[in-house]
Amino acid sequence: MKRLLITGAYGLVGSNICKLLERDYPDIEVTKVKCDELGDIVGHRFDYIIFASGYGQPIKFAADKIDTIQVHAMLPDTLFRVFIKPGGSFLYISSSEVYSGARPPHKETDIGTTTPQHPRACYIEGKRCGEAICMAYREQGYDVKIARLALAYGPGTKKGDTRALNQLIEQALTKKKIQLLDSGKASRTYCYVDDVAELMLNILFKGKDVVYNVGGESTVSIKGLAELIGEIVGCPVEAGADGLVGAPADVKLDMRHTLSEFPLKFTPIMEGLKRTITYQRQLYGSDIN
Repeated sequence: MKRLLITGAYGLVGSNICKLLERDYPDIEVTKVKCDELGDIVGHRFDYIIFASGYGQPIKFAADKIDTIQVHAMLPDTLFRVFIKPGGSFLYISSSEVYSGARPPHKETDIGTTTPQHPRACYIEGKRCGEAICMAYREQGYDVKIARLALAYGPGTKKGDTRALNQLIEQALTKKKIQLLDSGKASRTYCYVDDVAELMLNILFKGKDVVYNVGGESTVSIKGLAELIGEIVGCPVEAGADGLVGAPADVKLDMRHTLSEFPLKFTPIMEGLKRTITYQRQLYGSDIN
């Protein structure tokens, strides 16, 4: 039986990848760990490793910048040195933030233009360095895949998740209104987490190339997203004046390369939002007025 190790197994993306592995890959033995649990499995070697560690929440990854860099840039090196079998397969879940500074939609061949002084540099440069480490190990014979993810959403988040979509839902459920930080003109292209998990595993097990974009097709402004959530929950939306420092104006990936190998019928955003809101109603429970 093949063995697979997944770090970050209890986050939004990692937990849903694990669910899909359990459902569709019963012949693979899955070991789920948090970063601080790796010491418990020293001595074990794995055929596959999925790196899904690290916060995708800007407020959280900016709160400890050194740790953010170390997780994304240094942990992959440990995984290669200690835990993967020679010639094994490694999926590094990177981020669309590596394209920061370039004009969207981003192709896999695009190059970001930000500097180490960027407010999100700890995350951006950490991911870039992690990719570079993976590419170096690829030259040593490992089967490396890099998936640049943009804006996964869906069931599986925790209370107080600070990503924009989850904050909007939390406000709608607990405050009965949505207050935007700014005008909400920035646009985002969201991908439902079931679709993300399917693409990730296809890339790991069947991908013919090295670098793939993983994102959705439903582009919406932050204000438009808030209005969709308000429509489902039944609450008003109010615009604000301030914004999140360093946040990109637009996030959209060019998915043609990925979908040419792995055609996918994406979950419509209204359907995905309804499922996510149903999950978060249960998550907040008694906190809902």
